[in-house]
Amino acid sequence: MTRDFKGLLRYRWFVYLLVASVYFLVYFHRVSPAVMGLEFAREWSLGGASLGILSSLYFYLYAAVQVPAGVLADFFGPKKLIIFSALSMTVGSFVSYIAPTFAMVAVGRALIGAGAGFTLVPLAKLLCYWFRKREFATILGLNGSIGNIGAILASAPLMSLMILVGWRNVFLYIFVISLPLAIMNIRFVKDRPEEMGFPSIEHTEVDSIKQTNLRMTLKVGALEWFHNHTFPLLAVMMLLLYGTLMGFEGLWAGPFLFDVYKMNSTEVGNWLLIMAVSMVIGQAGGGYLSDKVFKGRRKIIILGGSILYAVNWALLLLVAGSQHLLFLRVLFFTIAITIGVAVVSIIALIRDLAPREKYGTIMSISNIFPFIGAALFQTLMGGILDKSGPVIENGVRVFPLKGYLWAFLPCTVAAALCIFLASLIKERR
Repeated sequence: MTRDFKGLLRYRWFVYLLVASVYFLVYFHRVSPAVMGLEFAREWSLGGASLGILSSLYFYLYAAVQVPAGVLADFFGPKKLIIFSALSMTVGSFVSYIAPTFAMVAVGRALIGAGAGFTLVPLAKLLCYWFRKREFATILGLNGSIGNIGAILASAPLMSLMILVGWRNVFLYIFVISLPLAIMNIRFVKDRPEEMGFPSIEHTEVDSIKQTNLRMTLKVGALEWFHNHTFPLLAVMMLLLYGTLMGFEGLWAGPFLFDVYKMNSTEVGNWLLIMAVSMVIGQAGGGYLSDKVFKGRRKIIILGGSILYAVNWALLLLVAGSQHLLFLRVLFFTIAITIGVAVVSIIALIRDLAPREKYGTIMSISNIFPFIGAALFQTLMGGILDKSGPVIENGVRVFPLKGYLWAFLPCTVAAALCIFLASLIKERR
């Protein structure tokens, strides 16, 4: 059955909604330890390093599957990988729900991380076929915003739900939501519009080669990645930018507010909500600026976002521990906006520079780095905090202000380094 182009423009949004819903779950799981971490620490008497390792399991497994995700998306098509992602996160949620020990909840976290790792690159590959190149940064920013709605729900709403039903039942509810979502993706999503009788979204872009085997797919994409020095440069920037953000928002912002400002659970959830909302604004706004205002000139957006992000970290170092709560609240808001603007333009630039038939592999290699960064910074910050002289209060370790200041210092240095790296970017293939 042949369908018209107008039908394609309508149906692609339904496809996008289904796959973006999986990415929503990815983000929820990614930042939930900032809220759940205190309960994990209390139940199993965890120190900073142990809690950091538990949270970072997501990122280690996420990073480990990036190259397989990209190569398999190029070879088999992205739909199968997105479905696997949804199912793996579903199983990981159920394992976490029934976990009787710390080791078992770590297994659940690892399953969630591995599954989440098979989402972004296949999703971006799928979007290459359902949306035009000139729409890519905008739709990618929208996708990041949908993901960050998951982060929003993993802040104050998650804290309120945990108070009502406990952290285990939260995982049960996620399991109940995730399973039908996976089934709907199986039923309604296709890799390309042509598989449903629609015309191609862009006749000017066709795959120039047919992949013959997995080894050749990986080799061709990896050679392209190393040949263009901008790809490794952008990857290191993502390691530093996203690693520092997840070290803070994804884990240690919550304990910082508990320990230094003695906030209660509801207050902490509301503060984390500020960052999640601002990330939505940053990614959606960054995509619009990159595509519409600056007409695809990505470097200026990346450089500007990096400068503002570094300034935010420097100010956070100065303000942390003071009673200037209004200013601190502003920093919580702007720190996520600035990185959202920069990161969405980095990913869009990778799309600009990568040949479409190699995009999955190139993006997957690049996408290893932000999640290695997240794992490293969460663990590093936890190790620094453990050496800062914590005390035990009500069965939970409480870290002093000086520990958090030392933990924030490498994040500030990393953010400043990104300004220099951004100045070296070349936008031409």
